[in-house]
Amino acid sequence: MIIPSFINRIAKYLVILILITSFVFSLFWLWQRQPKSQNQEVQTAINSQTVASEERNPQELKLSPKNFSVLTSKKIKFEGTSIPNSYLTIFSNISQAVVKTDASGNYEKEIDLVDGLNLVDLVTISPELQPKSKKSLTLLVAQDTKDGDTVYTGPVKTIFDTLITLTTTDGQKEIRASGKTTISLPKEDDKENEATASALRNIRIGDFTIVQGNISKENQLEAKKIEIIRENKPQNLRRLTVVKTLTAPRQNLFSTKNQQSSEIEEFTLGKTSQILVDGKEAKITDITKDKNTIIISHEEKGKQLIDLIYLLP
Repeated sequence: MIIPSFINRIAKYLVILILITSFVFSLFWLWQRQPKSQNQEVQTAINSQTVASEERNPQELKLSPKNFSVLTSKKIKFEGTSIPNSYLTIFSNISQAVVKTDASGNYEKEIDLVDGLNLVDLVTISPELQPKSKKSLTLLVAQDTKDGDTVYTGPVKTIFDTLITLTTTDGQKEIRASGKTTISLPKEDDKENEATASALRNIRIGDFTIVQGNISKENQLEAKKIEIIRENKPQNLRRLTVVKTLTAPRQNLFSTKNQQSSEIEEFTLGKTSQILVDGKEAKITDITKDKNTIIISHEEKGKQLIDLIYLLP
């Protein structure tokens, strides 16, 4: 009959069409599975970097000295760029300062560090009195750089043979020890003239570590000195707060309102508290009600003791 023959022909064409479509789809799927060429990978990386660069805050805090630097002077000039007409706070456990950036965002300020390890925080306060960019610097002051020009600090994350990974303020960093590496251990583990390999075995996961050395071609820190600290681990105990004063000081104590959390906080002035009005030395009587204020403080005997109070105009 004519009709069954026609149906068979149509079915035959449909089967052929399905087979061709499946073949084309398979070729396309296999092509998608192929590894990208080097040029494609490079272009993808460039595109990703471009997007990240566009999304990054163009007013991100930039400064010198560089993080993880070994310095040979205790008096250091911090300089760079930040948000124009903002306030930059710089503070460690022994020094604190506030500097105003110019119309282009430039700033410079000299502060004192101490011999050895210094943990320094830098926070930008916008013209609207909101904390913005923040950077934490790890700096080492030494007599010279014979033991290396770079210092890494942080808890040990992994140890594999002579390779140690630290968790630093700037992500994970790899440390490579050698037979020439000097390792200083806590007293309970320290043994005179202990070989590097034996000393490495006494380093534990989580130990706070200070490592000085030089960066290798493999982007690892070739350690010349390693110090392990398990008690009283170094940290910056200073705290930054932007407040509005609610009262004038009475017996060196006054109340404030936190500009971010709106919480009421009390601060205490001490003998070494530094008082500034728009960058100039001032007196306790200049602290009056309803003043926008930047405060750097630390906790002492349950009180927030002021290191620096910076009254804004």
